[in-house]
Amino acid sequence: MKQGVNGLATVASLAPWVGLFGTVMGIAGLFRGVNGDKTAFMAWLMGGLSLALWPTALGILVGLTSLWCYRHLNGNLKVFDREMENASLQLVNQLTRYQGPWTPAATIQDVAESPMFGESSQAELERDRKFWNGSMILTSAALLLSCCAHVPYFLAFGLSPGSVALAACTSVLFTFGASCFLTYPIWVKLLHRRRGGLVLLGSLLCLCWCVGAFFLLLVRFR
Repeated sequence: MKQGVNGLATVASLAPWVGLFGTVMGIAGLFRGVNGDKTAFMAWLMGGLSLALWPTALGILVGLTSLWCYRHLNGNLKVFDREMENASLQLVNQLTRYQGPWTPAATIQDVAESPMFGESSQAELERDRKFWNGSMILTSAALLLSCCAHVPYFLAFGLSPGSVALAACTSVLFTFGASCFLTYPIWVKLLHRRRGGLVLLGSLLCLCWCVGAFFLLLVRFR
């Protein structure tokens, strides 16, 4: 019953960023040389900006809808899970009242140490939390190195330091998002691995891409 529900959370996380990327690409296409009257140019520019905002609005709408559906379905699943667990415990307790040739075990009072129906134990949750924290630290380090490797690439185009930093961060974030999007079906759906490893794998692919672009730049200007 839980299969596919986490995909809604992924859509809710990625949809606003995809919409924002569409807006950035739309705005970037407006800043080019145009000959003509100033009033006509400003009208054309404002019309283009208004159209460029539609992808972001659509991305936010899709993200909010997916987030609401994810929370609604996830809440229903928790209710069903608890109902199945209670029904099983009631069945066991009813069977203990049967006076047959077998000796019944004691009535179950607490199942906190033996979670049912796919629930994780406290130790497993603690291991997942430590793995997630370690993945976030390594991911942050990999993204920082990716930005540093991308700075010389944009410096070669003669941009100002502020523009170089903005362009490097934007390019790294886009590459990181694309890497996570491409590795999600394999890492989560096919291999059923932890999600902390997904962001770590995406950051490592982003780092490899940025380092590769840096070495290509060195070969070009050698």
